Amino acid sequence: MLIGLDGSGWAGLPLTGGIAAALAPQAGMDTATLAALAQNAATWTGGGTRVIWSSLIVVAGFCRVPVGDLVRRLAIPVVSGLLVAAVATSTSPPPSP
Repeated sequence: MLIGLDGSGWAGLPLTGGIAAALAPQAGMDTATLAALAQNAATWTGGGTRVIWSSLIVVAGFCRVPVGDLVRRLAIPVVSGLLVAAVATSTSPPPSP
């Protein structure tokens, strides 16, 4: 999450890939699966969310709902999706070679 503070969701991709390559063998996980989860998390918490969440302004205006209310209502499902992806990744067996 710290790497996303610069406003670029893409800055974390090489870092998370390298960390996944270093940690996956010790954790008994597939490197590609762990890297994919980490890179999605880096994009979601960084500037990549600007494109996704920017449509909230349009949707809130169309529905005549305050943007802040819509963000508060959608924050829990977004974070829940990240947690479900993390649990699914950590419990899935590695692919066979």
